[in-house]
Amino acid sequence: MKFIISLFTLLLTVSSCDSSKKGIENSATMQDTLSGTYYITQMGNTDVSLNKLAISFDEKTNKVTGFSGCNSFFGSYSLENNSITFSNIATSKKMCQKDITTVERQFLKTLNSTNSISIDHTTISFSENGNTLFKATSHMVASKKSATSNDSDTYKTAVKYKTLTRGAFDFILISKDEILISTDQNLQTITTHGIAPSDWAVLKTLIEAVNLETLQKLKPSSQNYQFDGSPQATLNIQIGDIEYPSTAFDHGNPPKEIKPLVNKVLSIKEKTVKQ
Repeated sequence: MKFIISLFTLLLTVSSCDSSKKGIENSATMQDTLSGTYYITQMGNTDVSLNKLAISFDEKTNKVTGFSGCNSFFGSYSLENNSITFSNIATSKKMCQKDITTVERQFLKTLNSTNSISIDHTTISFSENGNTLFKATSHMVASKKSATSNDSDTYKTAVKYKTLTRGAFDFILISKDEILISTDQNLQTITTHGIAPSDWAVLKTLIEAVNLETLQKLKPSSQNYQFDGSPQATLNIQIGDIEYPSTAFDHGNPPKEIKPLVNKVLSIKEKTVKQ
């Protein structure tokens, strides 16, 4: 009888050790497989595949980076078994459409609340106290745009340039698909032109290089426009429903921060008029 009890105790001990070993192996596997990029498919009960949110882990540096819908984000994380903590999360400063910004803020708030993760093959779940906050997959989800969605380049990004003097007015608006030009201050008469894809590609890159938050605070390089007869110019950048205006400046002498963009706008307009 004593032998049977001793044998049973031994089997329990072996089983317990084996379970602990498997638990350790599972934890190690989770940490080993965490490195890489995951594409976020669900936040709460909402499908966010179209927002193309992404999060990447680097276990060698414990750095986390990703795309939160409008901006890139970066920070650090610590992982122990299935417990995770994110810290020093910061983002770039790009301004986006209101609905995109709303999703981004929700995601970043959710990320900072996460305290545990679980990995099931190619899917990773991020949770807070057992409640799943969002899910991601290591494979990019191919999703079709809805019939009502618009190409963001076509309808959500544009640059507007206006020049005004006592006796003249010039208006230019350039988006992905067209160039609008007018010399009518009431904008009752506008001519529409096509734009070369190569010109738009360069222009879009220059637009993205502008710090929209400081656009209105830029100091003009000169102030001749304050005198009667000198042309005054403004540059507005439109992102979605939001328009970011510059300060007034002398036509032909823009602030250095937007000079490449202004010069490209005027170059495109000049080329268009000559055609």
